[in-house]
Amino acid sequence: TKDEYDTGIGKLRFFDGLPDEATIQKVYDNLDRSRAMHAFLDMIPLASVEAMRAGFVEIGCDACHKVILFGDLVDSHSLFLTGNTDTVYVASILNLGEDGPTVIEVPGGAGPGTVNDA
Repeated sequence: TKDEYDTGIGKLRFFDGLPDEATIQKVYDNLDRSRAMHAFLDMIPLASVEAMRAGFVEIGCDACHKVILFGDLVDSHSLFLTGNTDTVYVASILNLGEDGPTVIEVPGGAGPGTVNDA
C-alpha cells in the first residue's frame, strides 16, 4: 500500500496500510456529503408531487370526488415536462388515509388512462 493517494476528495494518507486521523475524517465527511446529496435528490419527486397537491387544493380540487379537467390541449406554454399535445388531461389527488379505500371508475371507451401512485 502506498503512503499517499491523490483522490477527488484530497490526499489520503496511510501508515503501514492504516489511514491517519485526517484521512478517516475526510472519508467520513465525504460519506456524509454523499448521503445528504442522495437524500436531497431522492426527495425531489416528493416535493414535486406535494407542490402539485397544494396547487390542486388552491384551485378547489380538495376532495377525492373533485377532479381537474383541462379545458384545452397542452402546448409549448404548458408546465408539463412531456405533455402530449393530443391528450385530454384529467387529474386528481387521492388521500387514502383520509378517504379510505377508493374506487375509480373510468367509462368504457374513454381511452387509455394512467393511474400514478406517486
